[in-house]
Amino acid sequence: MVTKLGIIGLSPGNGHPFSFSAIINGYDDGKMKESEWDVIYRYLNKKDLSDFGILDAIVTHCWTQEEELTKILAGACNIDHAVKRIEDMIPEVDGVIIARDDYESHYPIAKLFLEKDIPVFIDKPLTLNVEELSYFIPFLKTGKLMSSSSFRFSDEVYTAKKNVHHEQLNFFRGSIVNDWEKYGVHLIEGFSTLTSFEPTVVEYQPGLLDSYLIYLMNQEVLQINCLGNMKPIFKMEIFNKNQYITFDVKDNFSMFKRMLWHFIHSIKTRNPVIEAQVTVNIMKVLIAGNISKAEKRPVTIDEIGL
Repeated sequence: MVTKLGIIGLSPGNGHPFSFSAIINGYDDGKMKESEWDVIYRYLNKKDLSDFGILDAIVTHCWTQEEELTKILAGACNIDHAVKRIEDMIPEVDGVIIARDDYESHYPIAKLFLEKDIPVFIDKPLTLNVEELSYFIPFLKTGKLMSSSSFRFSDEVYTAKKNVHHEQLNFFRGSIVNDWEKYGVHLIEGFSTLTSFEPTVVEYQPGLLDSYLIYLMNQEVLQINCLGNMKPIFKMEIFNKNQYITFDVKDNFSMFKRMLWHFIHSIKTRNPVIEAQVTVNIMKVLIAGNISKAEKRPVTIDEIGL
């Protein structure tokens, strides 16, 4: 049976509605090229026709904040229904993808579907609002809600997980373009798969760039460097007594596809893809980091509550 999906976007600088929809549906070459998402067009264009499609899913409905943009998205990604109201999707779809990284929009949109028992995927970060996070927790636990950075599913992180010496204490360092809230989460999500991710304290380090130290229960430490507006960099490093691993996360197509596969599969099983507490801990780290920067002090995760 076909799994019908709705896709919801767009936020500035984030072309995920186009990339996610194209990976599932395939795309119209001319219309995608005209959409002006050049980076997305280039990596899609390198793929064979056989690389597109996930299980039995199809994106059947889409909505963005602008009617003309919704039509462009529908045309580029072979989506049959460009709707004028988000609510028009509710009786028509088996799941929705909120492909926006402006976290302030997530709660009001997701609530429409979650309370109709429609599974939802929310682009990173889920929310930096404690009350909203509390609302989402039951849905995370039951598998009705999934939210993740695609770094968790990247080939590069998978390879590192196989090779890192887990019997030794590790120091993890990551450097990424742009800011803590929207991009730091990529590194936190990726590193969370490489260790027992039980954060205790977050400490902002002032300097030429935004740097954050995340202390873990197992005495390992993560350092996240957010480099601001510069040439894209997505570098992850692992240090221990006898080992140094470094890699750049580059293959957007494969990690997006793997992430979407897991969401679509979870629609059928209603089983959580990611343990709820892991997602909650990642959001609490982001919240603690904001407080640490604003108040110029280390912030314990316990201060966030929940």
